Amino acid sequence: LLNPIDDQTEAFKRHMIMQRNIYGGKHASSFMNNFFQPLNSSFVIVNLVNQKGREKRVGGELDRVVLRTNLDFVRLNAFDFHKECRTLDWGRLDMLKKQLRSEITEFGFFSSFLNSTEHMHKQKGFFRTNCMDCLDRTNVAQSMLAKESLKDQLSYMKIIGNGFEVDSYPELSATFKRIWADNGDECSRQYAGTGALKADYTRFGKRTFSGAWNDCINAFTRYFRNNFADGYRQDAINLFLGNFRVDPSNLPATFETTVLSFDYHGGAIVGAIFAAAMIILCILVAENMTATIFWLVVFMALMLFIFVNGEEFVNKPRLKMD
Repeated sequence: LLNPIDDQTEAFKRHMIMQRNIYGGKHASSFMNNFFQPLNSSFVIVNLVNQKGREKRVGGELDRVVLRTNLDFVRLNAFDFHKECRTLDWGRLDMLKKQLRSEITEFGFFSSFLNSTEHMHKQKGFFRTNCMDCLDRTNVAQSMLAKESLKDQLSYMKIIGNGFEVDSYPELSATFKRIWADNGDECSRQYAGTGALKADYTRFGKRTFSGAWNDCINAFTRYFRNNFADGYRQDAINLFLGNFRVDPSNLPATFETTVLSFDYHGGAIVGAIFAAAMIILCILVAENMTATIFWLVVFMALMLFIFVNGEEFVNKPRLKMD
């Protein structure tokens, strides 16, 4: 979004050509060529971002870049996940499955017989799925694509009959969902510090109250960690990866970090928490409207101060990169 459209287009073009070369192209090993169709691989970009609000610009830029690049082996499929599933109706994902069904069949999968190579099948294409952070929505969509591919493979090998669904086999379905839910949780913990959101659909195939409650807790935990604890984590990552080189002759006297500082930033946060507690106390105990309004005004003033000066409250990395 910060670079000119021509730079974005060129970068996207190089990236997709490189991906095509890697997956069964001229840069792939002979071993990889056994699995993928050389030089003829196609890509479908499944874009799950919102088509309105702050995400609209990101999705629009991706759409514009794909159109400008005009690569014959790349197709963009936009699906507003939150709009289509806004009532927690995950059955609406069937719309996305229908949109991609022809490519799922066309791209196929790898299969081979031990004693014969004449019936070998090679995968001919790939799905590149993204949302804003390629995490929660992406994992739900990828698990749907994986289930369709698994169904096709089991049908091809005569393990299940044509027209049967993976969900018709409870043990197989439960194992598949558990694997994908665990995969999503682990990817999410590495990136966001919590398990994946919407994991109840991936794990159980439906929305549950406990899943919605876990989403609320995880969302709050992510917000807190990303704003008040991420700087220290990023410093640790940079130090571990060697991105920051320690100068023994110029070590800081101390490198402690706290969630709350003892300056006016910490005072504003503590004050807002105290004011919120007083509002609840006045409502439940004193029933004093004047006191309630007073503490409400104090709380709103402190929250406005925190919002206006938000960047100063964010926990940032302290190691200065060269």
